[in-house]
Amino acid sequence: MNRWLWIGAGAVATAFGTAVLAASALGRRLPVEHVTEGGLDLTQPPGAVWDVLTDIDLYPAWRPGLSHVERLPATAAGRSRWREYDRHGHTTYEVVESEAPHRLVTGIADPDLPYGGTWTYVLTPAGEGCTLTVTERGEVRKPLYRAVGHYVTGEDAAIHRYLGALAHRLA
Repeated sequence: MNRWLWIGAGAVATAFGTAVLAASALGRRLPVEHVTEGGLDLTQPPGAVWDVLTDIDLYPAWRPGLSHVERLPATAAGRSRWREYDRHGHTTYEVVESEAPHRLVTGIADPDLPYGGTWTYVLTPAGEGCTLTVTERGEVRKPLYRAVGHYVTGEDAAIHRYLGALAHRLA
């Protein structure tokens, strides 16, 4: 009986290893960089939405999975920086560009991560409210992560998760 358990465990390990190798091979065929976009039509004016987008201290109250945010010293150029903590660890961000209340660009400020990129938030007045468009310019450096992002979760998953949480916060 013990022998069959070892054979079964070996077969599972081999299948898993083969799947990882295949996914990595698929990932190598995908581009490192991607661009994806999502948007919301909101009843709030740009200034009110801007306040929510830029109040990083309140992110954990409305962004699922985010346990806490730590403010960091600004960069030498005066850019705001913060670190977001979730179950996977932490990621450091900074404001790349800010034109209140219409355009905000944030980016990952940790080049050692297997991913990086920027998120551009554009608020366009529309009647009493506004339209928010978010564009992700992402970079996924590891082929396995590219394959999972492309074939399993979808490259636009983070934007849609964010926009869903924001819509719920503003409802």
